Amino acid sequence: MIIIINIKSTFKIIRNNLKNNKIDINQKLLLDRIRTCKDKVRCYPKLEIFKACHLITLDKNILDCDILELFIRMLPEAIGRQIQIYKPQSNQVSWDEKWIISLIEAISRADYDSVYFLVTSNIKKKYRNEVLKFASNAKFYIA
Repeated sequence: MIIIINIKSTFKIIRNNLKNNKIDINQKLLLDRIRTCKDKVRCYPKLEIFKACHLITLDKNILDCDILELFIRMLPEAIGRQIQIYKPQSNQVSWDEKWIISLIEAISRADYDSVYFLVTSNIKKKYRNEVLKFASNAKFYIA
C-alpha cells in the first residue's frame, strides 16, 4: 500500500511541475541543450520511430547529444503533432519542453514508473511501446 501512495505522489509532483513554469538551474541547462538541439535538427528529415529505436539498440555507445537528436526528431510522429520548442535564450517555457525535461530526468534517474506515466500521458497509443523501448535503451546523463 505504501508503494501505491508513493507512486501517486510522484505522479502528482510531475503533473504540478508540468503545469507550473518552475524550473531549477539544472533544468535550465537541460532546456538550453534541448533548444540548441532542436535548432540543429530542424533542417534534418523527420525520423521514423522504428528507425530511431533500431539505431539506438544497434549502438550502445551512442553519444548523449545523438540520443537527444534522435528523440527530438522522432517526437512529432509519436505525439501526432509538431512539438513546441522555443528558440534558445527565450524566457518562455512550453508544455512540450517541460514534458521533455521531466521525461529525460526520469530516464536519467531510472524512474521507469514516471517514464511510463509520462509516455502514456502524451504519446499516441500505437507508438507507446516503441518510445518506452527507446527510453529504456537511452542513457541521459544530467550533470
